[in-house]
Amino acid sequence: MLSLPALPLADARRIVFLLSTLLALMPCETRGKDVSTEYRDSAERQMEAIDELCQATANTGLFSGAVLIGIDGQVAYKRGFGLANREWNNPNTTDTKFRLASVSKPFCSVVVLQLVQEGKLKLSDKITDWLPAYRNDTGGKISVHHLLAHQSGLRDFTADYKYRSSTSRLSFGKDEFIEQHCSNDLLHEPGTMYSYCNAGYIILGRIIEKVTHKTFEQNLQDRIFQPIGMVNSGFDRNRYVLPKRASGYTLSPFETENAQYMDMDSSPGAAGALYSTVEDLFRFNKALRSEELLNKKFHKLMLTPNGDVPEVKAAGGRPKSTYGYGWNIFSRVHPVTKYRVRMVTHGGAINGFRAMMTLLPDQNVFVVVLCNQADPPGSSQVWSSIQRLSRELLHIATSQPYRLPPKPALSQDQRMYEIIKMDGLGKAIKWFEGNGRDAAWGGTHQTVAKQLFKDGLIQQGLALMAYDVELTPDKVWLLRATARAHLDYGQHGAALQYAMQGLKQKSDDARLIIIRNEAEREINRGN
Repeated sequence: MLSLPALPLADARRIVFLLSTLLALMPCETRGKDVSTEYRDSAERQMEAIDELCQATANTGLFSGAVLIGIDGQVAYKRGFGLANREWNNPNTTDTKFRLASVSKPFCSVVVLQLVQEGKLKLSDKITDWLPAYRNDTGGKISVHHLLAHQSGLRDFTADYKYRSSTSRLSFGKDEFIEQHCSNDLLHEPGTMYSYCNAGYIILGRIIEKVTHKTFEQNLQDRIFQPIGMVNSGFDRNRYVLPKRASGYTLSPFETENAQYMDMDSSPGAAGALYSTVEDLFRFNKALRSEELLNKKFHKLMLTPNGDVPEVKAAGGRPKSTYGYGWNIFSRVHPVTKYRVRMVTHGGAINGFRAMMTLLPDQNVFVVVLCNQADPPGSSQVWSSIQRLSRELLHIATSQPYRLPPKPALSQDQRMYEIIKMDGLGKAIKWFEGNGRDAAWGGTHQTVAKQLFKDGLIQQGLALMAYDVELTPDKVWLLRATARAHLDYGQHGAALQYAMQGLKQKSDDARLIIIRNEAEREINRGN
């Protein structure tokens, strides 16, 4: 085998780039994959390619935020896109503050591992060692390791339908929230399965406070933010007045809306309540790489997958977990050049915001995308756009061919709406039954029904809500919404029918009782 002398990293990248570009630009019949014709090279124009990709993604309407790319420890590219506040027409910049959602978890894991490094905490410590009021039958089995690695077996409270509509909006004391929403029966024995769980990181935040006798917020300031100069980062409490804080928006199928309120302190708390900027997150990346925050042993431990357990089906069902402590770690191969990279990454999703932060340790590449737009429940267009942008930026940063984003396809709601307007409800339902997808929590067509009401198409909207009830007749909230809509639009008999159907399932539902009484009163009046 021919042996070549070692090349400087920059020269090696140029050679890899030239080879990959030649492959990407070969005729389609030679390569045998039509998809490769979508790929572009970036020879001698890396920064131009990055800007082209970011702007094209922003032009789809599915991205508004900020991007930063670091290569070899230096900022190679940074820029804001779209608006930080739509009411005031303020643009996003690279020092705009965004909510990080679950990109907060790497910060929580660093503080935990610092305490372990200092001998103040053990990975084998159990929940009840630090939270004695926690239920002993489960808390005596779940360790700090299990919590960090998402192997606790606890149910994730964000999977509860009531979380969006109720729990996330309420204020709880820290121990009160843990008792009510992080102390359920186990889904599996601790240490036997990977199952992503925000409850585990809420508990870790409280353990940090018990060990240090300081708030989680103060620990972040003392141990991470202040030492490395992250002056534009913190715990995003609603009452704080933060200069250059981005407003969050929901990109619904028919309009852009202000994101729903969420009490950041109770939940997501330590699991996802931080805010930061792309510039501050680059400082965090540099500090991690230089082992300024953790020594070599614990830095390696944090970035080592806990592959001794499989993943639950919802997480991909892989035979080995790819999650370390606060990070996903896995390899990815470029679909054209087969260039392989080891990725250390975490994403985040919360009301009005999406985030993706990725490190390529072997190439010394860092990419962060922060976005102040989010998907409504049941949709993933914005999230998919952020993931795609991050992935293609990594391709350019490692001198691989990249692709621009496609034109956004119509969502299911938009498709249903168009068919109803053009061909009627019957045709729309027929299309859905052959091509559509039900929402897991029911109410698949509620957004479309609301838009029909706005357009004055009352009967079509009511009929669509009734169809939703046929699809999921066991959802009390849906029966309540359907009963209320029929009552508001004067169909008192139908309102009473849906109210009674809901009361059969939940006889003490106060709102259904009110709707029933109002409907009966109107019927008795002869209206």
